[in-house]
Amino acid sequence: MKKLITILLLLSIAMSLCFAQERNDIKSPQTLTELQDSIQKILIETNTPGAGIVMVSGDDVVLLKGLGKADLENNIDVNQNTMFRLGSVSKLFVGLAVLKLQEEGRLNLKDKVKDIIPEIEIKNPWDDQHPIRIENLLEHTSGIGDWSLAELGSNDPIPKTLKESLEYYPKGRVAKFVPGARMQYSNLAVSIAAYIVEKVSGMSYEDYIAMRFFKPMGMVNTTFRNSDEYKKTGAKGYSEGIEMSYLNILYRPSAALTSSPKELVNMLKLFINRGKVDSVQLISDSSLQRMERNESLQIEHSQVFKGEGLTNSASYYKNFVYRGHGGSVPGSNSDFCYLPKYKLGYAVMINGNNQDVINRISHLVKVYQTKDLPHEVFAPKNTIGKSTHNLNGYYIPVDYKFDVLKFFLKIKGMRKIWHHNDTLCVQPVLNNYTLKFHPNNNNEFVSEVSDRYVLFKTNDAVEGDVIYGSMGMLKKISPLHAYTLLTLFFALFIIPVTVILFALLRLFIYLFGKKKDKVALWICLWPFVAISFVITVALVLIMTIHTTLDVFLLLGNISLPSLTIFIGTICFALASLWSVYYIYKNRHIKMSRVFYYHSLLAAVFNVIFTIYFFSNGLIGIMTWI
Repeated sequence: MKKLITILLLLSIAMSLCFAQERNDIKSPQTLTELQDSIQKILIETNTPGAGIVMVSGDDVVLLKGLGKADLENNIDVNQNTMFRLGSVSKLFVGLAVLKLQEEGRLNLKDKVKDIIPEIEIKNPWDDQHPIRIENLLEHTSGIGDWSLAELGSNDPIPKTLKESLEYYPKGRVAKFVPGARMQYSNLAVSIAAYIVEKVSGMSYEDYIAMRFFKPMGMVNTTFRNSDEYKKTGAKGYSEGIEMSYLNILYRPSAALTSSPKELVNMLKLFINRGKVDSVQLISDSSLQRMERNESLQIEHSQVFKGEGLTNSASYYKNFVYRGHGGSVPGSNSDFCYLPKYKLGYAVMINGNNQDVINRISHLVKVYQTKDLPHEVFAPKNTIGKSTHNLNGYYIPVDYKFDVLKFFLKIKGMRKIWHHNDTLCVQPVLNNYTLKFHPNNNNEFVSEVSDRYVLFKTNDAVEGDVIYGSMGMLKKISPLHAYTLLTLFFALFIIPVTVILFALLRLFIYLFGKKKDKVALWICLWPFVAISFVITVALVLIMTIHTTLDVFLLLGNISLPSLTIFIGTICFALASLWSVYYIYKNRHIKMSRVFYYHSLLAAVFNVIFTIYFFSNGLIGIMTWI
């Protein structure tokens, strides 16, 4: 069961974000030697093969280093020229390209997407009042969801053109919420913006980036493809010691960038020297400033999200605001961050699947980089205003990265919210820690830990009244709804156990008892038959899926596990319905009432499970389309 839950969590892996997580097991490094030793210690402790790191201050390279192994099988060390897969760090170049074209007067961030690329149809129910603009694509406010398992499972070694990639899964090109009304991370949306670069420039996206950025920055080997140089010098990706094969990512502009620590030096300089590399101004400071702020979120309290710019996000360490992007592909993780105010920057990359490792390394780098800078002491906030909002109740998240997981995430993410005097208390129902927020005069609730974490009440065109902010979007549900979901959650683990026990016991009685009553036997067996389909699905997933790459390739295509899910869920639904009918039809049979009522209760729960799964699109789901 633990592994099954792990598989569910693997399905909901999001691309790496640039943020830090403090650890107490390693001391804050005061010298470069201590920093390298601390990073090496993390790699050893977590069985992460290798890492590349570059730190820049102004025009000076402070550290350029490879640690550990790029290839375990052939005992090849990481060095400054080792190429790593950088995942969503790729998106920074999409933002740069669009801003460069805007500087040249060839497009504008406010342009409507449909006017530039009408051949890429995007269904937007709110198009008359809220058209999707280029800035919506880059700031993740377009309403377009993230990629599906089918898109993640596309692994064609023959690269598609960007237009062919966008046409691969037309069902994804749908706005799920009013553009500008909220944020939802979308690899697809950013790649649509990259196609706009192609259309306006008259060049392929990769050629445009190479001409305008890679070549003048000396990034001669940096690529979006499985190049010969990467095959020769690339770090192999690993997940718990298992080598990951190269995933040919469908939307290359969003997640396929590959580069080395040495070639990322000038990319860092581009940002911290405000668009200038080696005295050449590649992009203006004003464009970078626009890249670092949000203008497309058109809701009250949008300043809460001011750190989410054009493919460029803020991350925080104490009073320091870093910018940049993180990234992840199966077997590799990266983090690209810079501190504009102090002209500092770093990039770290690992050939391991553990995102927590990159977070810990990034944290250490931030500690070292800011150790001699002025630190402000944050004082926990008390009540700084009054609020007329009564937010008491139970809430579930409504913005899901993968719809296929919402049946699980709405329970996992359920929160109880209540007011205690002037404090708003927020507690995950399945955990016992409580977050506290205090109201201010803007009808916001500010975290007592940091004033960067804020909640507020708003109205969403799709979901109605919601709480939005740092924890995403939460919708209030009734206590009955909440308890029903929790009952389903725990019953999903309890019912199968009792059904198996009762079925085995009844079978034992039938085989060794004096009375051979087949009807009584089948009354106990039919709930077991229904549950067995779910157990079969779980067992197949456990036996076949071991890494994130397995999730993408096996569930994103027709395979044993994806077909098992499709057939197994249908059979579970049919067997559940038949069980209730069969047990009710034979309600007058003479048999132990304990066995009978248990079977009836189990059959009813199975039907409830069926309804819940069906309402979440899981019965007969074809994960490959």
